[in-house]
Amino acid sequence: MTEIPWIGKILGSVATVILFYLLGVVSRRLVGKVITDNVQRYRAQKRMSIIIALATIVVIATIWAETLGSLTTMIGLLSAGIALALKDPISSVVGWFHINGSKLFRIGDRIEIGGTKGDVIDISMLTTSLIEIENWVDGEQSTGRIVIIPNNRVFVHNLFNYTTAFPYIWTELKFTITFESNWKKAADIFEQVLNETVGELPREVERSLREAQGRFLIHYRNFDPIVYIKIVGSGVQLIGRFLIDVRRRRMAESSVFAKVLAKIDEQPDVNLAYTTYRIVNK
Repeated sequence: MTEIPWIGKILGSVATVILFYLLGVVSRRLVGKVITDNVQRYRAQKRMSIIIALATIVVIATIWAETLGSLTTMIGLLSAGIALALKDPISSVVGWFHINGSKLFRIGDRIEIGGTKGDVIDISMLTTSLIEIENWVDGEQSTGRIVIIPNNRVFVHNLFNYTTAFPYIWTELKFTITFESNWKKAADIFEQVLNETVGELPREVERSLREAQGRFLIHYRNFDPIVYIKIVGSGVQLIGRFLIDVRRRRMAESSVFAKVLAKIDEQPDVNLAYTTYRIVNK
């Protein structure tokens, strides 16, 4: 069999790429007309692109098979092409093994990865499904949307797990009183409300932390609420720092502020501060 000259192989390869590219354009347009659902259309077009890419690789490998020397070389090139075409799915499967082997997160954990935050509801070999929280909703609460994240994102994005060690997070609440107010009394009121809100939670956190220390080197010495004092432009700022269950954050914040406001209303020597403007006429 006469070997096709190099120039012929090059032209054949270029023609193959052009032909399959045009075939891909036509096929994606046909799929777009036949399938109206956006998700189904995207998936079908994605599969079509993969099939066309594999077919292109097979044809080009066949053209160059004799020059490359053996069927083994062609198979090697084909395998490399398949690996390249399926790079994301393969890396997602590797990510699945990493997630489960290293226990990065489990179903029920609250995580944040690549700017997306939510509760894990499913972990498949290719993707992880989350019930999204926050975004346009505040207070660690759900938006109601399900987010599908490829497992390979664990290799390229920072992963934040809210519940892998223990399901509690530090929360800070702030409010400001006037300079003329009795700031010591306000701080006592704030600390009392925080202690009422957390109740026996610090003891539960301590027990949970002892269990987590088998896996993580975590050191917390104080689990009780604390109030810090800070001077700001409009008055004296009180900052309350306390631990709370990650899924009770918004409810706890609302409860604390409601109680603090009610108690401050009863104190004639404590007044909330707010930004004011003065216009001076010369």
